[in-house]
Amino acid sequence: MRYVLFLLSLAFAVSAGAVCTFTTSGSTMSLDGDCTTDTTILVPDGFTLDGSNHTITAVDPMGDHFRGAVVANGGTSANVVNLKISAGGLMNACDAGGDRLRGIMLDGASGTIAHNTVLALNQGASGCQEGNAIEVRNAPFDGTHPSTLPVTIAHNNLHNWQKTGIVVNGDVSAWVHHNDVTGSATQANLAANGIQIGFGAAAAVEHNQVEGNSWCCADAAATAVLLFLAESGTSVNQNNLIGGNADVGLYALADGVSIVNNKVFESGADGFYDIGIGDYGVGNFNYNNKVKGYATAYDGNPGMKNKTIPGGP
Repeated sequence: MRYVLFLLSLAFAVSAGAVCTFTTSGSTMSLDGDCTTDTTILVPDGFTLDGSNHTITAVDPMGDHFRGAVVANGGTSANVVNLKISAGGLMNACDAGGDRLRGIMLDGASGTIAHNTVLALNQGASGCQEGNAIEVRNAPFDGTHPSTLPVTIAHNNLHNWQKTGIVVNGDVSAWVHHNDVTGSATQANLAANGIQIGFGAAAAVEHNQVEGNSWCCADAAATAVLLFLAESGTSVNQNNLIGGNADVGLYALADGVSIVNNKVFESGADGFYDIGIGDYGVGNFNYNNKVKGYATAYDGNPGMKNKTIPGGP
């Protein structure tokens, strides 16, 4: 059965380009071909959106600008796989809350986001604090855990996003592995982060390739991986963290986390900060990491059996 997905009623129309149509089989909705959308595509509760390696391109609606996620959950569980997401000439307009630009978002939902490509999800030379390629969030964001949701984010390729490649915030337990996250397309205009685990979220961040980001100024540091008030037990292990430049390769402002067997190698020019691993938490297990090319290899907790590899970027 074929259908056109209008917002809230499993179908919607777009202002230009091919309309997004899907073929459903059971609880899987497969994208029929490349298409454009000027509004969010909702995945029904319990469904999997299989992109079949086709591309959904976000465009501005006539007389307005694109708001919110390109693809998001419509219930308490959703999966998004094998999808390509892009954007075309989006207006540089800053939004807040649910109107912030995202590629794939799970808000208050469990699920899997895997084998997707998010490309050029940005608003040009923008300093707007939005444009996250993948975002997973679940209230509350105060470190309490009334209803923790499990999420897997794996084998995704994320390029030329705006603010953050992968964001996991709030009452979420995430497995983030085997993702390729390049740098922000607009990092000269904001402090960008490759992967962020924050505000009470717990995660295992493993086997990812993440390029760093650099910001001009002292008011913030751009990173490859940021742990900001992440839950105790969060681990960042066995990652090839840096393939480019970063103010801080791995920035840990969290307690009781594990930072083990990571390679943090810089290969770009210095920014305002130049720190390989900044571990500013309490009770962290910081062990057997390798850092190369940073002016300060380790800041805060120096860890145990960590190595500084000689040579510059």
